[in-house]
Amino acid sequence: MYGGAGTIWNLGFPFLAWMTVGSVVGFSVASVLVAKPLRNSQKFTVSEFINDRFGGNFFKIAIPVVIIIGSAMYLMSQMTAGGLIASYVTGLSYEWGLIIIVLVFIFYVSLGGMLAVTWTNILQGAMMIFLISSIVIAGVFHLPMDWPSFFVSTTSENPALASVGATLPVAAYMGAFVTWATAVCVTPHLVMRIFTASNVRSAKLSLNISMLIFGILMIGMGLVIVPYIPTMDATLLSNSPPDMWLLLIAEQFFGPVLMGIITAGIMAAVMSSTDALLLAVSSAFSYDLYKGVLNPNASRERVVKVSMAFTWVVGIVVMLLSLNPPAFLIVLYTAAVGFMVSSLFSPIVLGIWWKKASRAGAIIGLLTGSISFLICFIFFSMPYNSEILIALPVSLVSMYVVSLFSEKPSKQIIEKRDAYHS
Repeated sequence: MYGGAGTIWNLGFPFLAWMTVGSVVGFSVASVLVAKPLRNSQKFTVSEFINDRFGGNFFKIAIPVVIIIGSAMYLMSQMTAGGLIASYVTGLSYEWGLIIIVLVFIFYVSLGGMLAVTWTNILQGAMMIFLISSIVIAGVFHLPMDWPSFFVSTTSENPALASVGATLPVAAYMGAFVTWATAVCVTPHLVMRIFTASNVRSAKLSLNISMLIFGILMIGMGLVIVPYIPTMDATLLSNSPPDMWLLLIAEQFFGPVLMGIITAGIMAAVMSSTDALLLAVSSAFSYDLYKGVLNPNASRERVVKVSMAFTWVVGIVVMLLSLNPPAFLIVLYTAAVGFMVSSLFSPIVLGIWWKKASRAGAIIGLLTGSISFLICFIFFSMPYNSEILIALPVSLVSMYVVSLFSEKPSKQIIEKRDAYHS
């Protein structure tokens, strides 16, 4: 939401529209495909669930590595947004703003864990919804002319704004859609909310309510706020990152006090993802790698201390990488999610719904998905977020084929899978 307006102006409305529709579809897909089985599994991490379904030691190492790499990429976008907001509020440089806000994030996540994340997310979510809605409503009340004429004048200023394929190839739209349509099923910081829901009904209901709220806010942002961009001073826009343009537009509607509250609301949106991601990364290391592989006899207190320490390590490392941020935050975190989807979607979804899905098939599905995505992302100049269009089918097909020709799951494993659906 923070970077939406600037991204739409530069990359076109179709790109963000496909991504937003994909997100809305993703919540529905997750509520149907994975909400009930994951909640019934009585597990607390993606790694635990896949280990429970397939067994073996491979996943104890591979899945935490995937989660740490993908979540670190995602964290870069969230920390960059936090640094921009802190810079806007304090007047300090982006670098100092980043350092201050990241230290705050790490501090309360390392001390409070899942309890801190849950309670802060409730308050942050409510504040974010109210304040983003306020910006959109204020935009409606400040329209300089009737809305259809205002929007048409915007497309005259930027003819590529509403033209399909003008700024990006259609493959980029398709990649963004597929990424977010599958993301909610497997992305650790979203899945952990399903694992910890009080019951199956709560898990499904929360996903669908999130879908409606997110879709409405993003549509309002795109249709009401973006037309104000051409009314802004060109020099001011050129001297500010596109991800800050939303705040510059809001300044036209509100005074300093309300702008402070709105900035806090946008920061809440950043915090609600950042703290969950930090928790997912630290859990992947401390519970899945440290206790699961390195020190199985570690006490709970020891695991908590390791988790706290790793939260600081990964937070500082990602902060240093974020000192030189990419141009568009949305593109970066969509790529991060695409990597995790390419790696984990096949083992999770086929593991839930296909009895013949085997351990060997899941291993090959994870490896081919993650490796093919990284090869496309690093070595080929592909349209934004289109790597998943190759990596995800490769993962699905390879897992299916290998499962057909490998040793079938044991009766005990099949009974365990059946229990997910009871």
